[in-house]
Amino acid sequence: MKILLGLLVAVAAQPATVPMLLEGNVPIVELELPTASGGTRTARFVIDTGGGSVVIGSKLMVDIGAKTQGEPMAEEGSKMQALASIRILAAGEELDLSGIPVFASLENERVISRDNAEGMLPGRLLSRYHLILDYPGRTLIFAKPGSVQPRGTKLKAAIGDKNAFPRIEATVGDQTYGFLLDSGASFTMISRVVLENWSKANPDWNKTIGAAGLANMMGGKMENEALMLRIADLKLGPFTVRNAAAVSRPEGTFEKWMSRMMPAPIIGSIAGNILRDFRVEIDYQSGAVYLERAKNPSSPEISGVGLILSRAKAGLVVTGVSSTAVKSAVQSGDILVAVDGEPMSGKSLSEAARALSGAKGSKKQLALLRNGESIRVDVVCVLLL
Repeated sequence: MKILLGLLVAVAAQPATVPMLLEGNVPIVELELPTASGGTRTARFVIDTGGGSVVIGSKLMVDIGAKTQGEPMAEEGSKMQALASIRILAAGEELDLSGIPVFASLENERVISRDNAEGMLPGRLLSRYHLILDYPGRTLIFAKPGSVQPRGTKLKAAIGDKNAFPRIEATVGDQTYGFLLDSGASFTMISRVVLENWSKANPDWNKTIGAAGLANMMGGKMENEALMLRIADLKLGPFTVRNAAAVSRPEGTFEKWMSRMMPAPIIGSIAGNILRDFRVEIDYQSGAVYLERAKNPSSPEISGVGLILSRAKAGLVVTGVSSTAVKSAVQSGDILVAVDGEPMSGKSLSEAARALSGAKGSKKQLALLRNGESIRVDVVCVLLL
């Protein structure tokens, strides 16, 4: 009997392992949702250690027959509504959603315009597991707390009480700062005033204005005017990330607003453009992160056309241009129709960033719609940062 019970415990403790896609540095996995009719529906979910609620898109909500409750509400310009309980399975194992708020985006099939995903799993849910984000290995593991032996270099990670946001520390120069470990962001973000101070103190660090490439997560005035900076050395424990790139967010975004949700103050978030070179293991229950670095780190170079885009009903709208070489050919308000013959209709911002990237000196042909007129322009990719 004891042997049988031991076997049952071992089987129950088996981790759920699923393939992990990286779309614009953001981990995305395919999960299954039981439908009201007794079937299942597969959907792509963003894994967001910095997210607060489970969110699904409008079409997924309809397809699984999810029931709404309460009144619709506006959230960052989108109409959202709470849902009654839904079920989500990873590799056949049902995830523990008990007590976690679930919302649907009533007007959008995708939960974030930046990504091609219909759902998002937040830190509040992820913290119920021993989570392993193997970026180089492209796998995600949901393990029961205490069921696996951690590997890698251990770093302290304070976990927020409410949203379970993990706080880690990184050193720049001779000072250590607090950061949100944010798998849901494609690009590391830091307070504008901090980046400006670092830039003044280190005039040899490369910088530019405009959140182009994968730093383009929403478009609009804030990203048009954003400061992007190369940090010569950013240290995570014993690991030194050289030429780490970061994009600014307005002063107070992290110091005031986000810090209130954290166990201690932060100045920014460490995101996908840095995390993609690590196997990241989060032991929420013990307050620790374990890191293993890839043998061949990815290139930090950011080169391409330099358009800053926003998704709208009309399509991908140009809100700014960070490359001076392209500004004469592309204007704010242009709609990006195609890149080298590849249609951009329905594409996410991450997919557009991929299409617009290219080695310095390579050429791209853009099909644009300007004031109702179709035009084609040839542009040259440049080193953006």
